[in-house]
Amino acid sequence: MLSAKFAPAERQWTVCLPLTPDDSELLPLTLPSALTHTSAATPILLLAVGGDPKSWQQIAFTSPRIELALVTKSTDPWQAALRELPPHHAERDLLLLRPGIEVPPGWDTRLALVMERQPAIAAAVPLCDSTSLIALLEASTVTQNNFERVDLFLRAYAPRLDGEIPSLFSGCCYLRRTALQILAPEIAAHPAMAAGEWCQWLAQAFREWGWSTTACHHLYVLDHAPDRRRHDMCAIEASEEARLQERAHPLLGLRMAVREFLDRGDPAPTEAANPKPIQLHVAHSWGGGLDYWIRQYCANDQIRDNLVLRSIGTWGAFGQRIGLYRSANMDRPLRYWDLGLPIRATATAHLQYQAILREIIADFHVEAIIVSSLVGHALDVLATGLPTVILAHDYYPFCPAVVIYFGEVCTACDRQRLAACFASNEQNRFFRNADADEWLGLRRRFTKLAQTDSVRFVVPAPTVAHHWQTLVPELGNTHFTVIPHGLDFAPPRLPNPPAGDKLRVVVLGSLAPQKGRALLEKLWPLIAAQVDLYLIGCDEDGEIFRGQPGITVIPRFDHAELPAKMAEIQPDVGLLLSIWPETFSYTLSELWLFGLPVVATNLGSFADRIEDGVSGFLCEPYPEALADRLLAIAADRACLIPLRTWATTFRHRSVADMIADYHALIPLPAFSAARYLSPPGPLPIESTEPHALHVDTRVPFSEVLREFGEYAGRKLIDTPRLRPWQKRGLAALLRLILSTAIKLSRLRVKAA
Repeated sequence: MLSAKFAPAERQWTVCLPLTPDDSELLPLTLPSALTHTSAATPILLLAVGGDPKSWQQIAFTSPRIELALVTKSTDPWQAALRELPPHHAERDLLLLRPGIEVPPGWDTRLALVMERQPAIAAAVPLCDSTSLIALLEASTVTQNNFERVDLFLRAYAPRLDGEIPSLFSGCCYLRRTALQILAPEIAAHPAMAAGEWCQWLAQAFREWGWSTTACHHLYVLDHAPDRRRHDMCAIEASEEARLQERAHPLLGLRMAVREFLDRGDPAPTEAANPKPIQLHVAHSWGGGLDYWIRQYCANDQIRDNLVLRSIGTWGAFGQRIGLYRSANMDRPLRYWDLGLPIRATATAHLQYQAILREIIADFHVEAIIVSSLVGHALDVLATGLPTVILAHDYYPFCPAVVIYFGEVCTACDRQRLAACFASNEQNRFFRNADADEWLGLRRRFTKLAQTDSVRFVVPAPTVAHHWQTLVPELGNTHFTVIPHGLDFAPPRLPNPPAGDKLRVVVLGSLAPQKGRALLEKLWPLIAAQVDLYLIGCDEDGEIFRGQPGITVIPRFDHAELPAKMAEIQPDVGLLLSIWPETFSYTLSELWLFGLPVVATNLGSFADRIEDGVSGFLCEPYPEALADRLLAIAADRACLIPLRTWATTFRHRSVADMIADYHALIPLPAFSAARYLSPPGPLPIESTEPHALHVDTRVPFSEVLREFGEYAGRKLIDTPRLRPWQKRGLAALLRLILSTAIKLSRLRVKAA
């Protein structure tokens, strides 16, 4: 498989439990939570100081995650942890955990994130009630249930503060390896001490080198034996610094909030304590299959929240405005930005767009990006450093025509061919105010960014990767992952069609030039005598066929009504006429889900997905080849029986399965800096958008005019400010203006 997962760089640390024979009865109180709640990549080391090696080995054998090391030189546990770690742990940060301490979910990662955020911190400890220095509650009041609820409360609501304290905590402490290395000579020369003395000495030594020790106000551990080890911290609590801090303790407000939370018996804030990761989808606002994919993804992702960043504009300037939406629905934007320098196609670099990206990533804590289209955007979106997926719904931005078709499917495109494409390719109609030299520069930067470690390509079918590799050899095989689209559409299977003189053929969806409108114009005269043709959802592109005998034209339909329309037509076969290599084709999926045999051009994903003669018929993309196949079917309907049998058993992969593949490709940690250190609040309901009218720019202009007319008509009827004759006159004038505007919007203008 042409795939590779992202491997985000993380701090590396070892969880170390220094043990003496006296700790054997406390270890069962710690080890289960450490095994369950420590991140999977973190090794857990039992460092045994004295005792029976066989008994320690029996404990270590309880889990493959546990590593055992027997100390031979040191006489106290902390001395052993600081001096006698096995070599493969000696370069890692050190997380010391005393037996008897129970830890909550993600405890090690949460401490590591603090160290990542604050380079001046040498040691970080959680809150714990076994010492007043970092206590939230009276230790005697804490139960197992309280412990879990308090940690959830802190994760959800505690400010991400790291309060400086005068000493380490002997029960649990994260030590930065860089700081330990600086102190290595002094540590090596220091005599054995009790754990509390090590805590004081290390904190003082760190301060002399300009480092600090902090308590994390957002992490809480439970000490099951506070009295047994309390003497570790007694001298520290009696120190002058501790007494000064206790006068106005930085935890006073948090202590009060936690007590009130427990006294009220409020439910644990599980959802608030576990905010979902945020993904950012980047797309245009043209609609089509790309938009359908985003809507399916956003509606079905139960694990991550998905924001959508859309470019909004018009022909010649597709990026005039950038809008951020809470989902695939283009309702009220969360934020929008009007670009001072509009983007005609795709900008190689854009200063304001870079600032927009920084703002979104910082304010909404975005952790991953999925780019469905770069139309109206800047290539800067590929350079954020976040895990970024380019989903190849088409062949843009390499191809300004989007569909790699110029008289034939393109296999190469040098400057000369690109210049000719801009001059005379019917498919190259979107970016007429660009030129070949500008596009070559766009290609070069895109190719360079697409090869960075933070970027991966996803393709819905293997042929898509083949075309990209052929046209852009620099990308290489390892940059592609095949993830077929999911679909949860489940219409009733169509019954076998009734016998009839003519073959009933349905063309479902767009008849835009790349979808085969010109091919159908040439094909129809060859099959008209034997075929009844149904064009469903062809929009204005099907108007040239309206009124022709044997052709039924249904320009638009509500997708929810499609099963009823198909049942009414009772087609024999579906026809797919794309002249470009489709990257997936939801239309093919839907025809199969209806149980319908298909005839398709042998290009792109059609060739990937259809087994000729088994799941459909593949034809060369020429009218004669398609006519021969359709006429043969019309003469012998029995050839459709095995295809119909195959189609009735077809099951599409679900959207949930597709999303799981994307999550596997872009793994995000349970606790990340973006979510944990700056937990996002709920997304705002109201928009900063000042306009009274919000238009979904994916909807055809004629449909916008129609809906506006309905709204304005209702307002005229309901308003008490106008007399009846005024309402009638204004309503008639409005109908006339809108009717004329709709007719003009549907006129097809041909170039001279």
